[in-house]
Amino acid sequence: MARLAHLMALETSRVHADVVEAQEFPHLARQYSVQSVPKTIINNVVEVVGAVPETVLLQRLLTVAGREDLLAEFADAHAQEGLGGPTTLVGR
Repeated sequence: MARLAHLMALETSRVHADVVEAQEFPHLARQYSVQSVPKTIINNVVEVVGAVPETVLLQRLLTVAGREDLLAEFADAHAQEGLGGPTTLVGR
């Protein structure tokens, strides 16, 4: 997941990615309620728990960015892969 987030950040200046080692920064692990890894948090709104396919992470990122208009186009292009997976949408 960290690699994927960093690859997205390399593609555009609109994405910023940090990787935090939970054991080295326990205060951050507590702040974000890290129970298992990997755990990706997008704009403090959405949590993606576990290793998920690129399509899932991109779907969550587009939703948080308010670009749901791109989801239909994205879903059509990747229909055979399917969207979904072990993610959790967290309320604000």
